[in-house]
Amino acid sequence: MTATSPTPSVVSSVSTLVRSPAPAGLVGHRRAGRSPAPLTTGRARRARRVLAARRRPADRDFRPDIEGLRALAVVAVVVYHAGLALPGGYVGVDVFLVISGFLITRQLLKSVGRGGLRALPTFYGHRVRRLLPAAVVVVLATTVAFRFVGPPLKVRDVATDALFTAFSGLNYRLAWVGTDYQHMGAAASPLQHFWSLAVEEQFYVVWPLVIAVVAVATRRRHLRLVLALLVVGVVAASGWASATLTPANAPWAYFSLHTRAWELGVGALLALAAPRLVALPRRLAGLAAWLGLAAIAVAAVRFTDATPFPGVAAWLPVGGAALVVASGCGPRVGAERLLGEPLVQCLGRVSYSWYLWHWPLLVVAPYALGHALGVGERLAVVWVSLVLAIASFTWVEQPVRLLHWPTWGWIGTGATLGGVVTACSALVMVLGPVTTGTGAAAVLASVDAPGAAAVTVAPAVAGTGPAASAATSAAEQAVARTVAAAVGTVQVPSNLTPLPQDAADSLPPTSRNGCHAGFTAVSQGDCRYGDLTAARTLVLFGDSHAEQWLPALDQLGKAQHWQVVSWTKAACPAARLTVDNPSLGRSYTECDTWRDATVARIGALHPALVVVSQSENVASSSVVPQAFSAATVATVRALRSAGAPRVAYVQDIPTPGTDLPGCVATHLDDVRPCTYDRSAAYRYPDRHAALAPALATASVPVLDPAPWLCTATRCPAVVGNVLVYRNESHLTVPFSRWLAPVLAPVLTTTGA
Repeated sequence: MTATSPTPSVVSSVSTLVRSPAPAGLVGHRRAGRSPAPLTTGRARRARRVLAARRRPADRDFRPDIEGLRALAVVAVVVYHAGLALPGGYVGVDVFLVISGFLITRQLLKSVGRGGLRALPTFYGHRVRRLLPAAVVVVLATTVAFRFVGPPLKVRDVATDALFTAFSGLNYRLAWVGTDYQHMGAAASPLQHFWSLAVEEQFYVVWPLVIAVVAVATRRRHLRLVLALLVVGVVAASGWASATLTPANAPWAYFSLHTRAWELGVGALLALAAPRLVALPRRLAGLAAWLGLAAIAVAAVRFTDATPFPGVAAWLPVGGAALVVASGCGPRVGAERLLGEPLVQCLGRVSYSWYLWHWPLLVVAPYALGHALGVGERLAVVWVSLVLAIASFTWVEQPVRLLHWPTWGWIGTGATLGGVVTACSALVMVLGPVTTGTGAAAVLASVDAPGAAAVTVAPAVAGTGPAASAATSAAEQAVARTVAAAVGTVQVPSNLTPLPQDAADSLPPTSRNGCHAGFTAVSQGDCRYGDLTAARTLVLFGDSHAEQWLPALDQLGKAQHWQVVSWTKAACPAARLTVDNPSLGRSYTECDTWRDATVARIGALHPALVVVSQSENVASSSVVPQAFSAATVATVRALRSAGAPRVAYVQDIPTPGTDLPGCVATHLDDVRPCTYDRSAAYRYPDRHAALAPALATASVPVLDPAPWLCTATRCPAVVGNVLVYRNESHLTVPFSRWLAPVLAPVLTTTGA
């Protein structure tokens, strides 16, 4: 079945959806037994407005304009996700939240507002019947499909996402992953779009209870007024939280309930004000509707991924959606004619299913086809997702809605379906792809053991003096020999460590105990390793590319009696320059504050040696090589001025730029495709080349680790039985420890 040639039954379903007339609104009646008083011109005008409003009462069950607004919202989201147009199409989700807040609050006022706490089971049963069947079908289909076509190392992550989806908690998992440096660059989950449904369900755990309690407490007198005052407070507090958190921590602002509740609250306020909105003058209502659609369109066209969102910017699409919903509470207006077009109504009816299906297909299709999707393929996926949405609406959503089960039966069904998703997720985790190597067991010999004949290697230490003479040490020769042999490895050894699925957890101890400062931290504790009783102190300073050397330095410290202090911060270069933080969505001011404070701490410690290292990729391409080198030298001079005269620098490692553990897991029988070209191992080769000469002018010994990871031309992903990288750019703990002997000479010659 393709998007261009659906089955006859689906064609029939589309035809039915397009032709189905919208339910008629209720018609008000004049009270019998009274003769109407003579009408003045003004009174006649007001009477006509009231009569028109009664013909379109605020609490009518079906709103064609809202159905049409749903269609516009889902089209914006789908087009944006498909990368076809509308760089701000993500605002369609905000429109959905306003609509949801309006419709659900209206429903709650009818049921819970009248029945109190006794009506809550009915409400939750309705939510199960309305949302869960289609969602469960999509989650199960996506999880199973990804098990067979997705990357082996991502299967467990998707199964975990499914588990969080079952308990409506995916938004907080995504917020956590979005601010976790170890997950930066991770591919999007095929279930990621369920975050907005999680926000809604979390809101509707609390909101019905609030309405029920207020209804009982006020005996239903002034219920709308009291609730409106409460909602105004929620909108104000949540809107403020969204505006302040967006520039500070974008992922948490984007995915959290407390920064999105105001959007649902705006819809709730419209439902509470609906009896008054019916009296809006026709012209004013018409103008509001068109202005609302224009606001949504401007946001969808003008906003981009660089727009701080939700923050203040979200008020534009939310305000637009509110104007459209408010205008439809009264008489039929011009915009409602557009929104009521049969095709628009059809898309609105299947909007929920289309939203569920489109994103998993867009994520899974490239894995199934083996390449990124072109424009034509993305269009085809969009059409296939629409066909699946219509089928899902016809054969899943509608039949379930027509079932007449007791309320508690639906609640039990919801619990059962949640259990099914949980069981499926656990099964996929247990029966996930095997990532154990198929080759013979191997051993990575210690490089400080006596080796065979020496081989020629490029000097690892740039500069002059005794440090440079250590460049061709026996340890480096052994490393070069082992790496050269690894380039020709075919099968992954059966005793590979760490296993590819465990590589992401191969972290230095500082990433587990809080000693590696996170994005928002500006300080950390006194974190000491090595020989804790030693008189000599070494400080490791920089970002996570410095932190990756801690396992090696810890081992050396214990063997050669150094006390090792680790002060590092995520994505914060040692160079004295201000960088942007994509995860926070702003300038990384915490990095500058932390760097200055840590330099002062290092000076007060008066260490025997400071080892500095950093990623060369954190600074943007606009930072020219000379500026990056000058900023690094400035940090060295600041350290010396503060009281740390001896500084050594470890240059950045070659980085493959791709998920090497994932590559190894996919090529267990022949790992050679995971060996990458050394010439492409640096994103900014000129920046890398300029650093050593600049630091040499400041008499700083420089270690270049490239010969420890690569031959002159190639860099292997597996050396001996050790996986080299834990992700796209960081060493695993075992490999870092293995390289400890090649760090020792330069540290010794600097007097540590």
